[in-house]
Amino acid sequence: MTRPIADLDVPLATVQQIVARQRADARAEQSAEKLRRLLAEPPASRKCSPGETAEQRHWLYDDDPDSTVRAFPYPTSGGAQ
Repeated sequence: MTRPIADLDVPLATVQQIVARQRADARAEQSAEKLRRLLAEPPASRKCSPGETAEQRHWLYDDDPDSTVRAFPYPTSGGAQ
């Protein structure tokens, strides 16, 4: 039978630090594993919905008053000018 933790000569603060570090390491490993899976098998590509396309167009071409970078000029149907 094992001794209870209270009978050990290790301070409780040290045990708590060890457990916290082990939990953080486990979370980091889970994140790394998820990233490895995504890099190995990227999600299937899909076309954007009309709303998503409009939002992306807004990001590229519409000026925002607080933006520090100017928006791209709208493309023209006549080609490059």
